[in-house]
Amino acid sequence: MSPREDSPIYIYPRLTRAVFICAGLLLGFLVARAFVTPYRVPDDAMMPAVGKGSLVYVLKHITPRTGDIVLMESPAEPGRTLLRRIIAGEGDVIEVLNKVFYNSGEKMVFNWDTVSADTRVFPMSFSGRDNMPAVKLERKAYFVLGDTLDQEYDSRTFGPVGIDRIIGKVIYK
Repeated sequence: MSPREDSPIYIYPRLTRAVFICAGLLLGFLVARAFVTPYRVPDDAMMPAVGKGSLVYVLKHITPRTGDIVLMESPAEPGRTLLRRIIAGEGDVIEVLNKVFYNSGEKMVFNWDTVSADTRVFPMSFSGRDNMPAVKLERKAYFVLGDTLDQEYDSRTFGPVGIDRIIGKVIYK
């Protein structure tokens, strides 16, 4: 059974194509917004990987892995979002001794560039930046860290982050 030759789809072929193209573009835009969101970086905590003012694109609804840069809700300040890197996941034991990070007793070697210009080492009673007791990560919990190690507004300050606080993973910077 073939369509009738006097049906509207045959009478207005250009209009039909234009409508389908516009509908496809609109649907594609809506789907992209549901899964990908742009984010302007407000600070330089992720230097040198991502600088202040950079625009990154975040893929939402994912399970992050160690080494991923993630956009997350701040556990300490409601309404604020942070861009940090995951350095450990559930079951890991993280400890910081004299600016050296340990995962389950083994010294960590980061596969990405980090910045640490401050040579001072603060005692744990003053700051958790350079010395931190061992923390075992629970199920679906992550330890996040800024690539600028001298800034301590990360899991050294507010503790492990649950998967429910992670918005998504940076896929393009």
